[in-house]
Amino acid sequence: MFGVGGPEFLVILAVAIVVIGPRDLPRILYTAGKFVRKFKVITVDIQKSLDNVMREGELEEITREANKPGGENMQFEIERQSEAEVVNLKPEDQKNASTG
Repeated sequence: MFGVGGPEFLVILAVAIVVIGPRDLPRILYTAGKFVRKFKVITVDIQKSLDNVMREGELEEITREANKPGGENMQFEIERQSEAEVVNLKPEDQKNASTG
């Protein structure tokens, strides 16, 4: 998690036993675990919020680009023109266009 390997963890544990004492160590580790869990929950919530803000910003940018006259949204223009052509076709041509 913090780049602490097995040997380093054993040294930290030995120092903690000497400094804190073996009787209070489980309670301290439990409290530290609760703190780390809360910290992870908070960071996940912040990350989700930032992702939502970024997604909303991207959607606004896409919408702005799509609504720009003469923009780069060629697929939208192609669909709009093809719909206009279907509306302007004669009834027998519409039947042929829809089947073929």
